[in-house]
Amino acid sequence: MSDSRVTLEDLTSVRKRLQVEIPAAAVQKELDRAFQVVGSQARLRGFRPGKAPRPVVERVFGEQVRREVLGRLVEESFHHAIEEHNLAIVGTPDIDADPLTPGEAVRYRALVDIRPAIALGDLGGLEAKRPAVGVADEDVDGVLGRLRESVAQLRPVEDRSVIEAGDVVSVDLTSRLDGGEPVHRDGVLLEAGGGTFALALERQLVGQHRGARLTLKVPYPADYPSAGLAGKTAEFDVEVKDIRMKELPPLDDDFARDHGRCESLADMRARVRAELEQEGTERADAAVRDQVIEQLIVRHPFEVPPSLVARRADALIASLDLRIPDGAEREPALAQLRAQMSPRAERQVRAELLLDAVAAREGVSVDDAEVTAEIETIAARERQVVERVRALYERADARAALQARMVRDRALARLLATARIMPDSPSESVAHEK
Repeated sequence: MSDSRVTLEDLTSVRKRLQVEIPAAAVQKELDRAFQVVGSQARLRGFRPGKAPRPVVERVFGEQVRREVLGRLVEESFHHAIEEHNLAIVGTPDIDADPLTPGEAVRYRALVDIRPAIALGDLGGLEAKRPAVGVADEDVDGVLGRLRESVAQLRPVEDRSVIEAGDVVSVDLTSRLDGGEPVHRDGVLLEAGGGTFALALERQLVGQHRGARLTLKVPYPADYPSAGLAGKTAEFDVEVKDIRMKELPPLDDDFARDHGRCESLADMRARVRAELEQEGTERADAAVRDQVIEQLIVRHPFEVPPSLVARRADALIASLDLRIPDGAEREPALAQLRAQMSPRAERQVRAELLLDAVAAREGVSVDDAEVTAEIETIAARERQVVERVRALYERADARAALQARMVRDRALARLLATARIMPDSPSESVAHEK
């Protein structure tokens, strides 16, 4: 609203506080208009439609009308304040408004983050070392071995009763976390000797025997992936019910046909090698990109909007598909995860803002037809129905996000085209050197 009074306070270079006051006359005018509209449509017992007196309308609809008017006044005046002060808002503003009182001015405070002003310097002299890409026979053997493990059959162990590393053990478990409520599960399958840390439950099963009843304590490391278990101690009551051994299928042409869709084991090994080489190439490309981006970041220090970092950290947490505890433990667990993710989130946001600045300076753009073509490519790459992928990008925000990513990719490609890329190994040829 053009008649509102706005005070702008600089908290940092990217965070501002707006204090807005909407005059009482403007507030009352909007209230009168709203009550007139509601009154003309109201159907109240004892009155003809639209003929109820204003006091009656206020008594019945007053709270709802005042809430809607306040929201409308804040929204309109906030957008006007942003335009008046030419603020490039990022993230979601934090608005704290006083209740609306008829005959009085409306006052509210808004905490906003703005896009940083980035002054790009010289972009020449960027360089990176490209890791060597090589696939050894042992790498191929490892992939085939893991595939054999995944299709292994389990057969009962009858010639011994002591558990050995590699056995698959069926146990009944009752678990308690830090003395909490017990949780019971029957028939849990565990591979003895496995686990990622020294006192993992699976490792403690080695040397036990069929029928054993045990109480085992498992202190989970502080860096354990599950936030609900990290740094805590679980106690397990274990009853060993059965011991089985994995029976791996022979690694032969039949295996290649059954599990690799290849005519022979040699064909399967060649395909696995080609896939590993492709993965290695992609990792090398990513390493080069990361080095160039890191140099870009080091050359251009600036303050990053906190709200963008927080939002990105939450997105990273969601992408991990972690089991986050409910109840009183949820917020502390989320706070810990956000603290862990914040450095990574800040770097990602910083890189994107810098690439946006590069794109703006270099005149990099992506038109709507190119976005549509990219959607078709995504569908083909992910082997999805094109119509389904198109539907995902029908939302304006999703399409805009895809377009922004494409612009950043092109901006980075411009930087890579002029960067000096050196092999990390003398045997590898120079990928690009200018």
